[in-house]
Amino acid sequence: MRQHGFTLVELVVTLTLMAILLAVAVPSFREMLLNFQIRAAAEGLNTGLQLARAEAIRRNTNVVFTLSNNATWTIGCQVVVADDDNDGVDDCPAVIQSKPDTEGAVAVSVEVVPAGANTVTFNGLGRVTFNNDGSNVVREIDIDASEGNGRNLRILVRGGSVHFCDPNVTTVGDPRVCA
Repeated sequence: MRQHGFTLVELVVTLTLMAILLAVAVPSFREMLLNFQIRAAAEGLNTGLQLARAEAIRRNTNVVFTLSNNATWTIGCQVVVADDDNDGVDDCPAVIQSKPDTEGAVAVSVEVVPAGANTVTFNGLGRVTFNNDGSNVVREIDIDASEGNGRNLRILVRGGSVHFCDPNVTTVGDPRVCA
């Protein structure tokens, strides 16, 4: 009668090969997850900045994007206007939208240029303007790994343009280059 199954030698060889493959794959997988978190944080900040710009154009008034700790942001009107047209909705509220710190990436670090700045104000034409309180306007946001060696991304805020790029890319003509 023929028996089915694995011998002990076959099982040990299979488990050893699986352990070697797993040991090789885990660091790459960890770096991939870290890069996903960095990308998610950059896209979240970019989306918030684009939304602030769009709301400023839509409402034809100054709208402020405020960056808090680690990719947490709030968008609101610079001058709050209550319900002037009596439709039950504030015409320009202090908080239009916000992203809480419970969402998104936790393994990222966010640095702002110039240091200490945390707001961007868009005017009714969608252009960056001076902050009402005289504070510095955010010009760049660098997002990188708070631990490990994932790639880093940068968000540039220039005039009426907001986009993110890769500061490690230096090839002229590459759309990922920071210019």
